[in-house]
Amino acid sequence: MLSKKIRELEELREQARQLVEAAGLDPWPVIFGIVDHDQLNEYSAYDGFPERFPHWSFGMSYDYFRKRSAYSGWWVYELVLNTNPAIAYLRESNTSVENKGVMLHVYAHVDFFKNNYWFSKTPKDMIKVMHTHAERVEEYMGKYGIEKVESFIDKALSLQYEIDQYAPFMRRAPKTVGEDEHGREPARIPVKRDYMDRFLNPPKWLEERRAKLKAAQERARQLRDETELLKPHKDVLGFIMKHGRLENWQRDILAMIREESHYFVPQIQTKIMNEGWAMFWQARLMTKFAQPNEFIDHADMMSKVLAGGALNPYALGKLIWEDIQERWDKGRFGREWELCKDPEKKKRWDTKANLGTEKIFEVRRTYNDVMFLSEFFTPELFEKLKLFAYEYIPETGAYHITSRSYEDVKKKLLLLHTNLGRPMIKVATGNYGNKGELLLLHFYNGVGLHLEEAKEVLKNIYSLWGRPVNLKTIIKRKVKDPDPMRNRIHPEHPMTSIYEEQGVLLRYDGESLRELALSPDEVKDIRLEEDYSTIPREWIG
Repeated sequence: MLSKKIRELEELREQARQLVEAAGLDPWPVIFGIVDHDQLNEYSAYDGFPERFPHWSFGMSYDYFRKRSAYSGWWVYELVLNTNPAIAYLRESNTSVENKGVMLHVYAHVDFFKNNYWFSKTPKDMIKVMHTHAERVEEYMGKYGIEKVESFIDKALSLQYEIDQYAPFMRRAPKTVGEDEHGREPARIPVKRDYMDRFLNPPKWLEERRAKLKAAQERARQLRDETELLKPHKDVLGFIMKHGRLENWQRDILAMIREESHYFVPQIQTKIMNEGWAMFWQARLMTKFAQPNEFIDHADMMSKVLAGGALNPYALGKLIWEDIQERWDKGRFGREWELCKDPEKKKRWDTKANLGTEKIFEVRRTYNDVMFLSEFFTPELFEKLKLFAYEYIPETGAYHITSRSYEDVKKKLLLLHTNLGRPMIKVATGNYGNKGELLLLHFYNGVGLHLEEAKEVLKNIYSLWGRPVNLKTIIKRKVKDPDPMRNRIHPEHPMTSIYEEQGVLLRYDGESLRELALSPDEVKDIRLEEDYSTIPREWIG
């Protein structure tokens, strides 16, 4: 019975691959595994991998997936890994039509992994890497104790994505003469006869030369480290890994976490594109793959995945890909299109350009989500989706709609995906005040840090750095309202206090955390031109 089911799945897999290749997709080979519902939850908790380093957070993720499927009716149809060959899992309870849809979806994902530029630097044997990491962490737990190692991982994970996401694409300057020369022998005086070597290059003289060369190399290394300590760094985790007061096992764990983070970064950078691409091709190719009696079941499957509003990456991504295809097929691009101000003419616009397929493959090759949204989230899509921007208002302790304009909504979408949707933090120096203290800069774009969370992360960084840690940022502070009648004049505004921006330096020295006020001049280097806040100015004075 089992062998019959496997033969049927193999036939479906072969048909699915033929369909995607005929459509122009070019995926790696895919190995499909069949797992039960609970195994799929386990793999989901491990981000699709069969094994990760031991940590309590994976148990919490497993519980989340288990409860979500049990109580909300939302479950995972498939998992696919960015490896070569790709590894994908099918639920053993999937129906035939669900497996057809999942296989097309998986092949589209794998095509994206293989051909999108932002995945080009990721290792394709990551299952082996994860297994090695798990073994090393278990070894450290056996040697130093589970609590000690897990506590260290807790702190390290708070900096998991404080890395330079573009580092794999950077070309490093060639090494200068004298770098990386550990283990080199000093130059010897050339001889014409071997027996003369012990007279012209006596062992004692060579040993003195070796010692001098080693001392010079060590001085050069220290000078490089001291110079690097004073340079700004985007890779906070890497900087601490190299210069923090850490034991070798701790440094190794940071290196593992950093390596895994770089592997996952492209998936975060292209979430909307990647999920939308898979849904786009699944919807299109199932018209050829599904039997007539399976269309309703497949439509039900699609509706579950696409539910949840326009910010669902599956739904938003699919809609944008479809819009690109239609626009380039009908010639709705270029200068003539952009200069046309007649709405009726634009509705009827169709030059029969038929460039849609070529365009979507071009976009798939080079774009990430920020580029994708910036160029292809159009006013027409905005009108179709009826989106709005909202903000948390401290005055009411609730979220309020702050704008219904296209510009503000697009600004918020870009904020959610710029820098992996995280605050931009950089290392300014590792020798702040010439005391070996760490100075971090938060580049302020109108959206402040969550101060309580920032303070806890500073404490974690102190544990890794081993010396006081400082963070320069800008916050909004409530000040006395010079017009007490304003609340009566604007009662409809949920935020009627006066706020001003204040530069602060947060400092943690291992015992106490202090906030020091900074002048406007002292924070002008961290103030960005972009302002992603959509709170109307009249709400805040």
